[in-house]
Amino acid sequence: MLNKVQSVVFPFYRQPVPCYGFECVYAVESGLRVSDSINSETLYGDLAHSGAVIYRDFADTLEDFNNLVSAHSSRVTFDPARKAATSNTAEIEAGVYEMGLHRENGNLPFNPDLQWFYCLEPALVGSETTMCDGWRVLFELSAKTRKHFETRDIRYVRRIPWANVKRFLSIELNLPIEDITDEHLYQVNEHVKGQAYQRIDQNLISSEFVVSALEISRFSGRKAFCNSMLGPSVNYEPPLITWADGEDISLDIWDEIKEITARNTYSHFWKKGDIVVIDNTRVMHGRRRLDDTSRRIFGAQSYRHGGSSQ
Repeated sequence: MLNKVQSVVFPFYRQPVPCYGFECVYAVESGLRVSDSINSETLYGDLAHSGAVIYRDFADTLEDFNNLVSAHSSRVTFDPARKAATSNTAEIEAGVYEMGLHRENGNLPFNPDLQWFYCLEPALVGSETTMCDGWRVLFELSAKTRKHFETRDIRYVRRIPWANVKRFLSIELNLPIEDITDEHLYQVNEHVKGQAYQRIDQNLISSEFVVSALEISRFSGRKAFCNSMLGPSVNYEPPLITWADGEDISLDIWDEIKEITARNTYSHFWKKGDIVVIDNTRVMHGRRRLDDTSRRIFGAQSYRHGGSSQ
Protein backbone atom coordinates (compact mmCIF):
# COMPACT_ATOMS: atom_id res chain seq x y z
CA MET A 1 0.00 0.00 0.00
CA LEU A 2 1.39 3.40 -1.03
CA ASN A 3 1.83 6.00 1.63
CA LYS A 4 -0.24 9.15 1.19
CA VAL A 5 1.94 12.03 0.01
CA GLN A 6 1.07 15.39 1.44
CA SER A 7 0.63 17.95 -1.35
CA VAL A 8 2.84 21.03 -1.26
CA VAL A 9 0.98 24.31 -1.61
CA PHE A 10 3.05 27.16 -3.00
CA PRO A 11 2.04 30.78 -2.33
CA PHE A 12 2.70 31.67 -5.98
CA TYR A 13 3.32 29.95 -9.30
CA ARG A 14 5.26 30.73 -12.48
CA GLN A 15 4.23 30.76 -16.11
CA PRO A 16 6.24 32.15 -19.05
CA VAL A 17 4.64 34.54 -21.53
CA PRO A 18 3.93 32.31 -24.56
CA CYS A 19 6.16 33.08 -27.60
CA TYR A 20 8.13 35.77 -25.73
CA GLY A 21 9.59 33.94 -22.71
CA PHE A 22 9.22 36.67 -20.10
CA GLU A 23 8.57 35.30 -16.61
CA CYS A 24 5.09 35.72 -15.07
CA VAL A 25 4.72 35.10 -11.34
CA TYR A 26 1.14 34.83 -10.02
CA ALA A 27 0.21 35.04 -6.33
CA VAL A 28 -2.07 32.32 -4.98
CA GLU A 29 -2.37 33.40 -1.35
CA SER A 30 -4.46 36.47 -0.63
CA GLY A 31 -2.51 39.44 0.70
CA LEU A 32 0.87 38.13 -0.44
CA ARG A 33 3.35 40.86 -1.32
CA VAL A 34 6.24 40.66 -3.78
CA SER A 35 8.33 42.58 -1.27
CA ASP A 36 7.95 39.66 1.21
CA SER A 37 8.27 36.84 -1.34
CA ILE A 38 11.55 37.22 -3.23
CA ASN A 39 15.17 38.01 -2.52
CA SER A 40 17.69 39.65 -4.81
CA GLU A 41 19.27 36.34 -5.78
CA THR A 42 15.91 35.04 -7.03
CA LEU A 43 15.04 38.26 -8.87
CA TYR A 44 18.44 38.49 -10.55
CA GLY A 45 18.28 34.81 -11.50
CA ASP A 46 14.85 35.29 -13.09
CA LEU A 47 16.14 38.30 -15.02
CA ALA A 48 19.17 36.34 -16.20
CA HIS A 49 16.85 33.63 -17.52
CA SER A 50 13.95 35.67 -18.94
CA GLY A 51 15.00 39.32 -19.19
CA ALA A 52 11.79 40.61 -17.56
CA VAL A 53 9.55 39.49 -14.69
CA ILE A 54 5.82 40.27 -14.34
CA TYR A 55 4.26 39.91 -10.86
CA ARG A 56 0.45 39.67 -10.81
CA ASP A 57 -2.26 39.30 -8.11
CA PHE A 58 0.10 40.37 -5.33
CA ALA A 59 -0.99 42.92 -2.73
CA ASP A 60 1.84 45.47 -2.87
CA THR A 61 0.92 49.13 -2.44
CA LEU A 62 2.86 51.97 -4.08
CA GLU A 63 4.87 52.33 -0.87
CA ASP A 64 5.60 48.58 -0.89
CA PHE A 65 6.80 48.97 -4.48
CA ASN A 66 8.99 51.88 -3.41
CA ASN A 67 10.55 49.66 -0.72
CA LEU A 68 10.91 46.76 -3.16
CA VAL A 69 13.06 48.94 -5.43
CA SER A 70 15.27 49.89 -2.46
CA ALA A 71 15.65 46.31 -1.28
CA HIS A 72 17.02 45.05 -4.60
CA SER A 73 19.09 48.05 -5.68
CA SER A 74 22.46 49.43 -4.71
CA ARG A 75 21.36 52.89 -5.86
CA VAL A 76 18.25 54.47 -7.39
CA THR A 77 18.31 57.07 -10.15
CA PHE A 78 15.66 59.20 -11.89
CA ASP A 79 14.64 60.51 -15.28
CA PRO A 80 15.42 64.24 -14.84
CA ALA A 81 12.30 65.22 -16.82
CA ARG A 82 9.92 63.53 -14.37
CA LYS A 83 8.64 64.59 -10.94
CA ALA A 84 9.22 62.21 -8.04
CA ALA A 85 6.15 60.52 -6.53
CA THR A 86 7.89 58.66 -3.69
CA SER A 87 11.54 58.53 -2.65
CA ASN A 88 12.32 56.05 -5.44
CA THR A 89 9.51 56.39 -7.99
CA ALA A 90 7.97 58.83 -10.46
CA GLU A 91 4.61 58.71 -12.19
CA ILE A 92 4.91 58.05 -15.93
CA GLU A 93 3.59 61.07 -17.81
CA ALA A 94 4.70 60.93 -21.42
CA GLY A 95 1.85 62.23 -23.55
CA VAL A 96 -0.64 60.07 -25.42
CA TYR A 97 1.31 59.03 -28.52
CA GLU A 98 2.93 55.64 -29.00
CA MET A 99 6.38 55.43 -27.42
CA GLY A 100 9.05 53.56 -29.34
CA LEU A 101 11.14 50.75 -27.89
CA HIS A 102 14.14 51.98 -25.96
CA ARG A 103 16.67 51.23 -23.30
CA GLU A 104 16.08 53.58 -20.34
CA ASN A 105 18.66 56.39 -20.54
CA GLY A 106 20.08 54.63 -23.59
CA ASN A 107 21.27 57.89 -25.14
CA LEU A 108 22.71 59.25 -21.89
CA PRO A 109 26.13 58.60 -20.34
CA PHE A 110 24.78 56.69 -17.31
CA ASN A 111 22.49 53.70 -17.87
CA PRO A 112 20.62 51.93 -15.02
CA ASP A 113 20.63 48.14 -14.79
CA LEU A 114 16.97 47.85 -13.80
CA GLN A 115 13.71 49.40 -15.00
CA TRP A 116 10.74 49.00 -12.64
CA PHE A 117 6.99 49.59 -13.20
CA TYR A 118 3.97 49.51 -10.88
CA CYS A 119 0.31 49.83 -11.89
CA LEU A 120 -1.85 51.86 -9.52
CA GLU A 121 -4.72 52.28 -11.97
CA PRO A 122 -4.94 50.25 -15.20
CA ALA A 123 -6.34 51.50 -18.48
CA LEU A 124 -9.77 50.23 -19.51
CA VAL A 125 -8.61 49.85 -23.11
CA GLY A 126 -5.28 49.77 -24.97
CA SER A 127 -2.33 51.74 -23.54
CA GLU A 128 -0.21 48.59 -23.18
CA THR A 129 3.43 48.71 -22.17
CA THR A 130 5.63 46.99 -24.74
CA MET A 131 8.73 44.86 -24.16
CA CYS A 132 11.19 43.38 -26.63
CA ASP A 133 14.02 40.98 -25.80
CA GLY A 134 17.15 42.38 -27.43
CA TRP A 135 18.82 38.97 -27.26
CA ARG A 136 16.16 37.58 -29.62
CA VAL A 137 16.49 40.61 -31.90
CA LEU A 138 20.25 40.17 -32.18
CA PHE A 139 19.77 36.48 -32.99
CA GLU A 140 17.35 37.32 -35.83
CA LEU A 141 19.35 40.13 -37.43
CA SER A 142 20.85 39.25 -40.79
CA ALA A 143 24.56 38.37 -40.69
CA LYS A 144 25.40 41.55 -42.61
CA THR A 145 23.48 43.86 -40.28
CA ARG A 146 24.74 42.10 -37.18
CA LYS A 147 28.32 42.55 -38.37
CA HIS A 148 27.68 46.28 -38.84
CA PHE A 149 26.59 46.64 -35.23
CA GLU A 150 29.41 44.43 -33.95
CA THR A 151 32.04 46.54 -35.69
CA ARG A 152 30.55 50.06 -35.69
CA ASP A 153 29.24 52.24 -32.87
CA ILE A 154 26.26 54.57 -33.24
CA ARG A 155 26.04 58.25 -32.30
CA TYR A 156 23.22 60.25 -30.65
CA VAL A 157 23.39 64.05 -31.06
CA ARG A 158 20.86 66.41 -29.51
CA ARG A 159 20.35 69.52 -27.36
CA ILE A 160 19.20 69.21 -23.74
CA PRO A 161 18.03 71.96 -21.37
CA TRP A 162 20.72 72.82 -18.85
CA ALA A 163 18.18 72.40 -16.00
CA ASN A 164 17.65 68.75 -16.98
CA VAL A 165 21.37 68.09 -17.35
CA LYS A 166 22.00 69.59 -13.91
CA ARG A 167 19.37 67.38 -12.28
CA PHE A 168 20.62 64.28 -14.08
CA LEU A 169 24.23 64.89 -13.05
CA SER A 170 23.31 65.77 -9.47
CA ILE A 171 21.60 62.37 -9.15
CA GLU A 172 24.31 60.35 -10.90
CA LEU A 173 27.22 62.15 -9.22
CA ASN A 174 25.44 62.30 -5.85
CA LEU A 175 25.87 66.05 -5.49
CA PRO A 176 23.44 68.86 -4.58
CA ILE A 177 21.91 70.28 -7.76
CA GLU A 178 23.05 73.81 -6.85
CA ASP A 179 26.67 72.57 -6.86
CA ILE A 180 26.60 71.30 -10.45
CA THR A 181 28.67 73.49 -12.80
CA ASP A 182 30.28 73.25 -16.21
CA GLU A 183 33.23 71.60 -14.51
CA HIS A 184 31.07 68.50 -14.00
CA LEU A 185 30.28 68.42 -17.71
CA TYR A 186 34.01 68.24 -18.41
CA GLN A 187 34.46 65.52 -15.75
CA VAL A 188 31.80 63.36 -17.39
CA ASN A 189 33.37 63.95 -20.82
CA GLU A 190 36.69 62.78 -19.43
CA HIS A 191 35.47 59.71 -17.54
CA VAL A 192 32.61 58.37 -19.70
CA LYS A 193 33.83 56.93 -22.98
CA GLY A 194 31.95 58.36 -25.96
CA GLN A 195 30.22 61.23 -24.13
CA ALA A 196 30.81 64.85 -25.20
CA TYR A 197 28.85 67.64 -23.51
CA GLN A 198 29.30 71.18 -24.78
CA ARG A 199 27.58 74.38 -23.68
CA ILE A 200 25.57 76.21 -26.37
CA ASP A 201 24.24 79.06 -24.22
CA GLN A 202 23.01 79.61 -20.67
CA ASN A 203 19.97 77.39 -21.23
CA LEU A 204 21.08 74.66 -23.63
CA ILE A 205 23.71 71.92 -23.66
CA SER A 206 24.81 69.98 -26.73
CA SER A 207 25.19 66.26 -26.08
CA GLU A 208 26.98 63.80 -28.34
CA PHE A 209 27.09 60.19 -27.19
CA VAL A 210 28.91 57.46 -29.14
CA VAL A 211 28.11 53.94 -27.97
CA SER A 212 27.52 50.42 -29.24
CA ALA A 213 23.94 49.47 -30.11
CA LEU A 214 24.78 46.10 -28.53
CA GLU A 215 25.02 45.59 -24.78
CA ILE A 216 26.16 42.77 -22.51
CA SER A 217 23.44 41.91 -20.00
CA ARG A 218 24.55 42.55 -16.44
CA PHE A 219 22.41 39.60 -15.32
CA SER A 220 22.93 36.87 -17.95
CA GLY A 221 26.20 37.94 -19.58
CA ARG A 222 24.53 37.56 -23.00
CA LYS A 223 24.97 40.10 -25.76
CA ALA A 224 21.76 41.85 -26.84
CA PHE A 225 20.54 44.48 -29.29
CA CYS A 226 19.56 46.96 -26.54
CA ASN A 227 19.55 50.69 -27.28
CA SER A 228 17.36 53.75 -27.85
CA MET A 229 17.46 53.87 -31.65
CA LEU A 230 13.66 53.57 -31.95
CA GLY A 231 12.75 56.28 -29.41
CA PRO A 232 11.43 58.00 -27.43
CA SER A 233 11.85 61.77 -27.22
CA VAL A 234 8.66 62.86 -25.49
CA ASN A 235 10.33 65.23 -23.02
CA TYR A 236 13.40 66.07 -25.11
CA GLU A 237 14.50 67.14 -28.55
CA PRO A 238 14.68 64.05 -30.83
CA PRO A 239 18.30 62.99 -31.30
CA LEU A 240 20.02 62.65 -34.64
CA ILE A 241 21.13 59.00 -34.81
CA THR A 242 23.96 58.01 -37.17
CA TRP A 243 26.99 55.77 -37.26
CA ALA A 244 29.79 57.06 -35.02
CA ASP A 245 31.55 58.76 -37.95
CA GLY A 246 28.40 60.69 -38.88
CA GLU A 247 27.44 58.46 -41.81
CA ASP A 248 23.71 57.85 -42.16
CA ILE A 249 22.45 54.42 -41.15
CA SER A 250 20.85 53.01 -44.30
CA LEU A 251 17.08 52.73 -44.62
CA ASP A 252 17.45 49.00 -45.24
CA ILE A 253 18.99 48.59 -41.78
CA TRP A 254 16.31 50.76 -40.15
CA ASP A 255 13.60 48.72 -41.88
CA GLU A 256 15.16 45.44 -40.75
CA ILE A 257 15.37 46.63 -37.14
CA LYS A 258 11.74 47.78 -37.15
CA GLU A 259 10.49 44.55 -38.71
CA ILE A 260 12.37 42.26 -36.31
CA THR A 261 11.57 44.27 -33.17
CA ALA A 262 7.89 44.47 -34.13
CA ARG A 263 7.76 40.69 -34.51
CA ASN A 264 9.34 40.21 -31.07
CA THR A 265 7.38 42.86 -29.14
CA TYR A 266 5.06 41.77 -26.34
CA SER A 267 2.23 44.12 -25.31
CA HIS A 268 1.43 43.99 -21.59
CA PHE A 269 -2.14 44.96 -20.67
CA TRP A 270 -1.97 46.16 -17.10
CA LYS A 271 -3.97 44.89 -14.12
CA LYS A 272 -4.13 46.87 -10.87
CA GLY A 273 -1.15 46.02 -8.68
CA ASP A 274 1.00 44.55 -11.44
CA ILE A 275 4.75 44.96 -10.97
CA VAL A 276 7.15 44.57 -13.89
CA VAL A 277 10.95 44.43 -13.51
CA ILE A 278 13.12 44.67 -16.63
CA ASP A 279 16.79 43.98 -17.32
CA ASN A 280 17.61 47.37 -18.85
CA THR A 281 20.79 45.94 -20.38
CA ARG A 282 18.87 43.38 -22.45
CA VAL A 283 15.16 44.19 -22.83
CA MET A 284 13.85 47.38 -24.49
CA HIS A 285 10.46 48.77 -23.51
CA GLY A 286 7.93 51.27 -24.84
CA ARG A 287 4.18 51.91 -24.94
CA ARG A 288 1.24 51.69 -27.29
CA ARG A 289 -0.85 54.80 -27.86
CA LEU A 290 -2.48 55.93 -24.61
CA ASP A 291 -6.18 55.30 -25.27
CA ASP A 292 -7.21 55.77 -21.62
CA THR A 293 -5.56 58.74 -19.91
CA SER A 294 -6.87 57.68 -16.48
CA ARG A 295 -4.27 54.92 -16.23
CA ARG A 296 -1.58 55.51 -13.58
CA ILE A 297 1.77 53.76 -13.93
CA PHE A 298 4.79 54.50 -11.74
CA GLY A 299 8.37 53.79 -12.69
CA ALA A 300 11.83 53.60 -11.15
CA GLN A 301 15.36 53.05 -12.41
CA SER A 302 18.18 51.59 -10.40
CA TYR A 303 21.51 49.75 -10.29
CA ARG A 304 21.79 46.15 -9.10
CA HIS A 305 23.65 45.06 -5.98
CA GLY A 306 27.23 44.10 -6.67
CA GLY A 307 27.25 45.75 -10.11
CA SER A 308 28.75 48.85 -11.67
CA SER A 309 26.88 52.14 -11.23
CA GLN A 310 27.89 53.18 -14.70
